[in-house]
Amino acid sequence: MTRPDRDDKGHGRRARRLLRRGVLGIHILQVPLLFGLMLALLVLSASFFYALGEAVITLDFLDRDKTILLVLDLLDMVFIANLIVMVMVSGYNAYVAATRQDAPEDGMFAYSDEFQPVKSRIAATLVIITGIHLVHEVLAGDVNEPRGLLVLGATHLILLASAAVFIYMGRFENRAPPGPAGDQGKDGQDGA
Repeated sequence: MTRPDRDDKGHGRRARRLLRRGVLGIHILQVPLLFGLMLALLVLSASFFYALGEAVITLDFLDRDKTILLVLDLLDMVFIANLIVMVMVSGYNAYVAATRQDAPEDGMFAYSDEFQPVKSRIAATLVIITGIHLVHEVLAGDVNEPRGLLVLGATHLILLASAAVFIYMGRFENRAPPGPAGDQGKDGQDGA
């Protein structure tokens, strides 16, 4: 006959194993999302070349103002494509890291923030995209209400502040903790 405390440990171990498999298995839902981002990148590429071809066919590129707006549109699309690639690569890395855990079967999950290295770049890219869009709207003169420009400007400033916080936090998190007093620096000299 088995002892009740051993039975409880066995059930607890099985429950943890089942939970671990479920949590790791749910990452498979990322795969269709990554394929969707690849499709979005293809659509964006087609739109890029369509806009460029249309400008050449209609001779819009001969008008300086239209050329500037076209270049802003193309830059906007390139930065959005970069954003999609950054998210795809980070998402793939997170998927691989989650499914290739070397921890023991009953071990705890080790949290790994695979997006940390690109958070600042994503935030900066969003600031650039909103800045380009804001400049495009100002130069195009398409905004009938000043309120529309104010909303675009406020959105840009909010994203700019968010990016600054991400960059600051990234530097703060990457800072090495100070060693004990009397530690020597990289060059072998005292820190004095």
